[in-house]
Amino acid sequence: MYPGDIVVADVDGVVIVPREMAADVARDAAEQEQLEVFIAARIEEGRPLRGTYPPNEETLAAYAQWRAQRP
Repeated sequence: MYPGDIVVADVDGVVIVPREMAADVARDAAEQEQLEVFIAARIEEGRPLRGTYPPNEETLAAYAQWRAQRP
């Protein structure tokens, strides 16, 4: 760990993010969170788990379309 590194901790564990990677990690984490929201909604709609999680090509294409409609 170095000065300026970011420490994130919760009940599941601890992650140390180097300062120079923080913006990329934050962007990727936000995108992953949106994908998980989309996947959860599809499963709640009754979609089968297989192919929805982990997402197959069809699910990823539907996610891309869904994201394009959101600001």
